[in-house]
Amino acid sequence: MGIPPIPEDPSERYHSAEAREEVAERSSPTGALWVAAGLLTGVALGGLWLGLAALAALLSAPMPPPGLLLLGLLMGIGLFQEGLRITRGIPDALLPVPTLAAQVRMLSFLLILIGCGAVVERLAPDLPIVLLPLHAGIAVLGPLWWFNLLRQRLAASWSRRRTWWGLGLGGLAAPGLALLLEGMALVGLGLGLLIARLVVEGPDFILRWFPMGFPPGAPPVVPTERLLGDPWVWAALLIGGAGLVPLIEEAVKPLPAFLRARAPTAEGILYGALGGAGFAIAENLLNWTLGAPWALTALGRLGASALHVFNSALMGWAWGMLRQGRPGAGLGAYLLVVLLHSLWNAGALLLGIGFLTPLPDRVRVLIAPPVLIGMGAVGLAVLIGLGWALPALAGGEDPVEPSAGGSSQGG
Repeated sequence: MGIPPIPEDPSERYHSAEAREEVAERSSPTGALWVAAGLLTGVALGGLWLGLAALAALLSAPMPPPGLLLLGLLMGIGLFQEGLRITRGIPDALLPVPTLAAQVRMLSFLLILIGCGAVVERLAPDLPIVLLPLHAGIAVLGPLWWFNLLRQRLAASWSRRRTWWGLGLGGLAAPGLALLLEGMALVGLGLGLLIARLVVEGPDFILRWFPMGFPPGAPPVVPTERLLGDPWVWAALLIGGAGLVPLIEEAVKPLPAFLRARAPTAEGILYGALGGAGFAIAENLLNWTLGAPWALTALGRLGASALHVFNSALMGWAWGMLRQGRPGAGLGAYLLVVLLHSLWNAGALLLGIGFLTPLPDRVRVLIAPPVLIGMGAVGLAVLIGLGWALPALAGGEDPVEPSAGGSSQGG
C-alpha cells in the first residue's frame, strides 16, 4: 500500500484565480495519488476486516478486532481529504507550536478516558465492546500527544501535509514491512529452536505435547496449559519478542526520516517521531485486545507509544548523522533504541506470564516488582529523552517552519 510523496507546492500565497487554477493543474496528478492511496487504504483494510468477520461467523470463531477497520478509516479518510485539498490547489496549512497549557489539557483528557474506562469495566465487565470508543481515543490520541510534546519542547512548527504523509508511512507502510520481516525471522527462529530441541531432548517432547496422538480426521491440538508451562515456548517468546522484534521494528519505523531527513536537526527528529507515532497508532489499534484489565492496558499503551515516538525520533537524528558520515553515532543510537525496546518488551512478556500461567501468588509477587521497576526505568529514560535529550541534539535549530502557502517538502 503505497503512500505518495509530499507534493511540491510553491512557497508563496496564491491571490488570483488564475494562480489557483495553475496550482490545481500542477498539483492534481500528485493529489490524485493521495486520493488513490486514501481510497486503497480504506477499501483494503475495511474489506480485509469484513472478510475476516465473515469467515469468523462461518466458522463460529471470535470476531476479528475492530482496530483493523478503525485504522483503515482513520488513515484512508485523512489521506483522501488531503488529496482533495491538493487537487484543488489549497495551500498546505501550518500547524502552530503546541502550548504547554494545551498539552496539559490533552493529558488530562487522556487520564479522564482511562478513568472512565475503569468505571465502565467495573460496572459492565461482560460488555467490553462498550470500551471501544475509549480504546480508540487512547490508541490514536496518545501517540499524537507524545509527538506534540516533542514539538512543544523543540518549539517547532509543522504542517498538515507533512503530518499525514509521515503518519501514513509510519502507520501503514512501516507496519506492513515489519510484519513481513518479523514473520520470516520468527519462522526461522521457530525452526531453529525446534531443531535444537530435537538434538537436546529427542522426539519425546512431541509425545508430551500431543498425549492423545494424532487421530485421523481431527487437527492436532496442544493443551494450553502444556504450552504455557513449556520453558522452550517462553524462551521462543522472549527471544522473538525482546530480541528479533525490536531489531526489525526500530529499523523500519523511522521510514519518513529515512526518506526526508538530510541532517541531524529538528526536521529529521520530527520526521522520525511521526513515523513512530503512526506505528504506535497502528499497533495500539491492532494489538490491544478488549477485555484485558483496562487501566493497566491503557497506561501500558501510553508508555509503549512514548517509546515508539522517542526511539523513532532518535533514529531520525541518527539517520542525519549517517548522512553526514558519522556511522558511529548512528549505530550507537540504533543499539540504544533496540535496548530500550527489548527491555520494555521483556517486561511486558514477563507480566503476561504472570497473568496467563497458573503461578502461585507468591511467585507473581516476586516477579511483578522488578519487572515494573525495569519498565518504569525505561519510561523515565524516554521522558528524559523527549523532554531534554532530543531538543539538545537538535541544537536549538528549527528548520521546519514552512510558509503558510507551501507544502513543506521536508528538506
